[in-house]
Amino acid sequence: MLNKIPMCYTLRRKDKDKLNINKKQESTKFLLKKDLEENDFDFVNMLGWPHYPNYCYATIIDNKIVSCASAGYNANKINDKIVDITVRTHEDYRKKGYSVSNTVALCEYILSMQEEKEIQYITDTKNIASQKNALSAGLIKVRYSYFLFRRLINKFIKRTV
Repeated sequence: MLNKIPMCYTLRRKDKDKLNINKKQESTKFLLKKDLEENDFDFVNMLGWPHYPNYCYATIIDNKIVSCASAGYNANKINDKIVDITVRTHEDYRKKGYSVSNTVALCEYILSMQEEKEIQYITDTKNIASQKNALSAGLIKVRYSYFLFRRLINKFIKRTV
């Protein structure tokens, strides 16, 4: 039994109008994995991430990534149609709107892709700042059982194909 029930948020293309576009800041930049590697951004020390994401939207100040919303990396990936997003902001740069701006830009990018994608954002019940980020960006709160059910169905479909 789970001691912690995660808070879950989602967004689909049909709900794209719920994105809070006016929260995007000009400092938000789109970066690919090669951009991160070429500029030698130290994710471990700056944001605590041991890997480079395939793509992200980031806020860069003084040649340092201070906030980042990424997608395209999930070790437990079950479905190509569900995109898990992760958001992180360096503690010295919090409460400036960077995480919301990066989240909105990333969601907008994912939903504009040719193939149908669903965004998944999961956070801990104790992480109030992350929950506020998701809601401020325009994501929709759903029950955790929704994600578990979706993953179970997709896992079953893959086995039968």
